Amino acid sequence: MNILIIENSSNISQLVSRTLDSYGYKVTQDDKTFISKNLVKRKIFDILILNTNLGEGVTKELLKYIVKVSPESKLLGICNKGSWVEKVDFLNNGGDDVLTYPFPVQELIARIQSLVRRPKSYVDKHLYIGDFMLDLNTKSIYKGNEDIQIRKKEYDLFEYLVRNKGRTVSRCELLDHVWDYREYVGSNTVDVHIKRLRDKLQDRKIIETVHGIGYKLKDSRKSSKLP
Repeated sequence: MNILIIENSSNISQLVSRTLDSYGYKVTQDDKTFISKNLVKRKIFDILILNTNLGEGVTKELLKYIVKVSPESKLLGICNKGSWVEKVDFLNNGGDDVLTYPFPVQELIARIQSLVRRPKSYVDKHLYIGDFMLDLNTKSIYKGNEDIQIRKKEYDLFEYLVRNKGRTVSRCELLDHVWDYREYVGSNTVDVHIKRLRDKLQDRKIIETVHGIGYKLKDSRKSSKLP
């Protein structure tokens, strides 16, 4: 699981990062400069931990952006010098939970595990493309009533292409989103998975190769619907 920490205090950021790392989470640190903006847009992070008071409305603006571009991400606030009003503002602007610093390690981990179990909100749990339906809960792909047997990475790859249908997605972008962006994978990893995906879908035209760049998912049917 990937977690982003947005915290101006390097001491708090380092403490939280070391704690999460010891529990096996993959952690990226940032501050109000928000250099991780593009990574958030690519929906790399499952949970974002933000200081509830980054100054002059910064937290509120970050919340608005994150909720817009990555609504599936869970947002945990860290309140280290604010009042209850600040906590309420965080929750009212899209935050899911608030933790007051200092806190025991066990509470931090428990809050994160609770957020993972909690549904963000009700949204349509299916994506449609041509004859295919993607079930976002079970991470399955169906063609009519047929359940296509597929591996997790192949599913993640197809879902990302469906969410970005109609535009060319580069190999680098697919590596950033589908694979851990810090994990080394071979240069032909994307191509190999695309071939397997085409074989299993038994539809070699739905994923178009854009030579020298990446891939584009095409859907000529009018029945497709995306949230």
